Amino acid sequence: MTSFKCLLILFFLGTTFMCVAQQQLERSAYDSNAFIWNPAMTSINDYWEVGANYRQQWAGFDDAPRAITASIQYPFQEKNMSLGMYLLNDQTHPLIFNAIGFTYNYQLKLNLAKEDYLSIGILGSYGEYRVDMKNIVTSDGADPLTPTSGGSMIIPNLGAGLFYTTNKDKFDNSTLYVGVSASQLLSSDLILEGADQDINLERVPHANVILGATILIERDLYFEPSVWANYASPNIFDVNLGARIEQENIFWAGANFTTSQTLSAQGGIILTDGLFEDGQLRIGGLATYNVGKLGSALGVGYEFYLAYRFYK
Repeated sequence: MTSFKCLLILFFLGTTFMCVAQQQLERSAYDSNAFIWNPAMTSINDYWEVGANYRQQWAGFDDAPRAITASIQYPFQEKNMSLGMYLLNDQTHPLIFNAIGFTYNYQLKLNLAKEDYLSIGILGSYGEYRVDMKNIVTSDGADPLTPTSGGSMIIPNLGAGLFYTTNKDKFDNSTLYVGVSASQLLSSDLILEGADQDINLERVPHANVILGATILIERDLYFEPSVWANYASPNIFDVNLGARIEQENIFWAGANFTTSQTLSAQGGIILTDGLFEDGQLRIGGLATYNVGKLGSALGVGYEFYLAYRFYK
């Protein structure tokens, strides 16, 4: 491994380890982080990647939700498997969640298409919730639900998923893919001590399904429509419609719309020259806005994405 690669890994993981998410972190529109929600999507291509994301939601008011993730994914092609790890810091003041997670998948050739495969993945994570007492402000000092303790609570989690695609290489041929995952299998009570009564922020099962395709327009250019549906017990359901276009080693751009009436647009550049000849540096930005009645109050949100993909 070159010294340049070592420096990149230390930068991405080392600088975010100290700020390593709520029930489930809202899924990023960047496909690189999809393995956090479906472990079967860990390093589903023939490259390994190290990256980081910073997301700020609802910038229209103070202490709005924000999250930081750092991740690494590595494929063992000769063994038909991949490993992944992520660090997460999710702040929805006054509640802060820090977590570390590990993923594994194994790939099976199904021969339903020429280059298809089925990936079977599992996830295990360890998280800590804590209450930031300094950020609790109430209009009624006698509010019975005001937390009175800033202690921490340890929450383990398990997840599992399946992912099928007709081709690994999006620039090789048009593809169809589908995935399903249970990303939070362990239900548990999350008890906060209140002034007059305790508050139970019960963690409930989560599941998601993704369906998409890549349509090869030219040899180095594809268009990708997708649908990502999320479910949380008992009756919370959200659908994300997305479309993106990418030109190999040049750029990508896309847009998403959710049933919560949030619209997002993203874009990024891909650098491969100079220091990046053994891979590609991907730098992207994303902006969100709620087009419903809450939009003017919530304000815009934004996300920054930085990753390096190493060619095997």
